[in-house]
Amino acid sequence: MLKVKNETYKKLLKINEQLAHYDSILSLLYWDDRVCMNPKAAEYRGKQIAIITEYIHKVRTSKKYGQLVNSLNLDDYKKYSIEWVNVKWWKFEYERNSKIPPKLISKLSSLIPTSLQAWEKAKKEKKFKILLPYLKKIVSINKEMIEKWGYDEEPYEALVKGYEIDITPKEIEKIFSPLKENLIKIIQKYKGKEVPKIEIDKIKFDTQKLEQFCKFLIKKISNLEIRLDPTSHPFATTISPFDIRITTRYNSIESAIFGTLHELGHGLYDYYLPSSKYFGQPVSNSISLSIHESQSRFFENIIGRSRNFWEFFYRELTKHIEDFKNIKIDDFIKHINKIDLKPIRTEADETTYNLHIILRFNIERKIFNENIRLEELPELWNETFKEYFGYYPENDSIGVLQDIHWAESLFGYFPTYTLGNLISAQIYNTMKNKVNFDEIKQGNFENIIKFLKENIYDYGKTYTTKELIKLITNEPINPQHFINYIESKLKEVYN
Repeated sequence: MLKVKNETYKKLLKINEQLAHYDSILSLLYWDDRVCMNPKAAEYRGKQIAIITEYIHKVRTSKKYGQLVNSLNLDDYKKYSIEWVNVKWWKFEYERNSKIPPKLISKLSSLIPTSLQAWEKAKKEKKFKILLPYLKKIVSINKEMIEKWGYDEEPYEALVKGYEIDITPKEIEKIFSPLKENLIKIIQKYKGKEVPKIEIDKIKFDTQKLEQFCKFLIKKISNLEIRLDPTSHPFATTISPFDIRITTRYNSIESAIFGTLHELGHGLYDYYLPSSKYFGQPVSNSISLSIHESQSRFFENIIGRSRNFWEFFYRELTKHIEDFKNIKIDDFIKHINKIDLKPIRTEADETTYNLHIILRFNIERKIFNENIRLEELPELWNETFKEYFGYYPENDSIGVLQDIHWAESLFGYFPTYTLGNLISAQIYNTMKNKVNFDEIKQGNFENIIKFLKENIYDYGKTYTTKELIKLITNEPINPQHFINYIESKLKEVYN
């Protein structure tokens, strides 16, 4: 019997390795679409993606594949072993995927490239109605999927489960509610208090030199060859083991620098996953988007906005953009950590960023739990934003249209950003007792990355988000760590 099961396991390894190569092709097609493809080719790219996506889905939901997966018993393997992890995720993914007809997957994947083009146009022209017909189709397909997946407490739960297997919207709400209350109190406490005024947005810069500085950051921190390209909405992607690509945008100095650091955090995680050793196996993948986001926010904020970081990198920044020679490093550090209440999530200060996510989380729940009319989204967005931030966005482009996620059918994704922020602060609190962060002053990131490899990256998908956080920090996800971290930082900024 054991021999039969071993043969079945080997067959599944072979099938999933082949499918992983198809996934690599998809990643390359998506990367090309977002970075350098002629927009006129969107329809054809959509068909290319749809063909491959439908094939992968057909294989992973086929009767033959299901028989192989279902013939394996999780109890036959030692818990948390490589085999146990693979079988566990094969079963979860098959059960979830098999409920969705391939034609529905194809319908959605072929729609996304044209939806993305509509989003680009809508954002440029500041008109939500341009995206609306595509968004209606995407939401309709997602609602159909929800009904097929099923749920225990609320429809939105089925979408969140695609990104966090063991964290429900109600659990997220319990974490977000005290966080929101504390953040609003902190904002009120420091609102109106001044820091040295620096008009970085008015500094003229050579895009090529700014790009060179961003590439210097990547190389010095990672000591890896990671490709960097410009795009309208920054992202990181893995084409295959060792082929990690990140993007940023050069519309401003700050968005370019911190966008690069953010995506580098994603890229480092992907690079050091055990994907070359276990290519195509679930164990070689990242745990979850929350953990992934904890890494990007860790490098963007906890590392990238720290005094230690800029004591090393500020001189290099002045070489690339000379106007920074006229700005004191102390004033610069206060500027990049001040409360700013900006309308754009990706450009938000570290304190208010999570309010942007809580806003989106609450709106997504209304879309799928309360079936609000999508025509009402701009008004709902603006009113909620006013409640949180104290003013209305000027237009749809910096309001409801600012993110690409909904045009890309990424519903249930947004909560992982704030969960990632909270997790990054919680892990950092543990790291401080084991890693000397003063080493950053000398441009040394080796021990930081070593800790992350040993405690996160090397595990791949062995543990769930909640299991891993408990393993590293000896407690569940606790927003108080982030609140304490922010309060401590702001005391220095506004002293």
